[in-house]
Amino acid sequence: MSAAAQVRAPSAGGVEAVHEPVFQRRSRNRNVQWLRAVAALFVVFYHASGHLAAVLGDDRFADIFNHRFGILGVAIFFAISGALMADILKTTAAPNFLIHRILRIYPIFLIASVALPFVFWNNPGLDMRALSLVAIGQNGNYRLMVEWTLVFELAFYVALFLVAAAGLARRLEAIALLALVLSVGGTLVSPDNQARIAVHVTEIPFMSATAAFAGGLLIPWLVRRNVFHPALAGLSVAAAIAIPGTDSVGMGRLLAGVSAVILVGLAISFEARSADDSVPQRVATKLGDWSYALYLCHMPVISFTYNHLPFTGAAAWTAAVVGALLLAIPLGMLDLRLYAWLRKRSDRSTPDSFRRWAWIYVGIYAIVAVIFLFKT
Repeated sequence: MSAAAQVRAPSAGGVEAVHEPVFQRRSRNRNVQWLRAVAALFVVFYHASGHLAAVLGDDRFADIFNHRFGILGVAIFFAISGALMADILKTTAAPNFLIHRILRIYPIFLIASVALPFVFWNNPGLDMRALSLVAIGQNGNYRLMVEWTLVFELAFYVALFLVAAAGLARRLEAIALLALVLSVGGTLVSPDNQARIAVHVTEIPFMSATAAFAGGLLIPWLVRRNVFHPALAGLSVAAAIAIPGTDSVGMGRLLAGVSAVILVGLAISFEARSADDSVPQRVATKLGDWSYALYLCHMPVISFTYNHLPFTGAAAWTAAVVGALLLAIPLGMLDLRLYAWLRKRSDRSTPDSFRRWAWIYVGIYAIVAVIFLFKT
């Protein structure tokens, strides 16, 4: 490892270990962006198809884009997130890590949560419990209908912050293995609970959905050891095909996690170096950039299309999917610009300011999470 690639801890509470990032920091890994686009489309196709069957009684698309697409799409998102966080955590001070994650998740989420229900349903109501994105069980009115994954993400980020703040970032791989054991064990012990998505913070370590993120945390370590041989793509496909029906969601999420971790590992290991030089490549990269916005906006668009527009069958499905993609463009552009502006401003802050606000957030998160362990 060259000296330029080494990052050493300057002091306690900062970066702790020599670490060579497998991602190009502050630059896009094109393969990962494309995987983000695929994951977002999987989720959109699944929801558009399932709701077409539920609302309009047309199950043609649901027979194709069934629950496997939704489970695998979420697992890919979690595996990508885990891999990115593993790299960032070892090269960024813990408070900076958490504040940057907060700025990445909350601003466009809050905008979408306020604006989209008002625009589509003339519903200006707000539920502060849901907007907190704290894991509070079945106590919030989640207006975008997809927030459960963000609840899991924020819990992961808080946990990683605490790991780094405790000086354990260098033990991240061991902690990730422990998280995998808890997730698999929880799935085997309580398989009937795994279909639940509105959970308390104490349940998240034992949910099958956590396995993809925990596996993602191991990806940089595995990439540096050249584990991801192209032949593993066959295992990824096999795991995806083996995802069982809706009567075994827990096992399905574990298999999706295996598939997703392999896909993300391969994407990082064989990063494309050439510039985006074709229209399809540029479109795929942009869709990856806007995937978070697409994830946030697609369910309101789908619901509005099926309940208020005079379309049926394939026309309704197409209108819902295309409508979500079109709305994701301006929302995604706003998301990226807003995050860049907020991050630039936050990076002017002192280390003490980062530390203070990070602990304030964690304190509020903990208080809300504990209250709703006992309150419904």
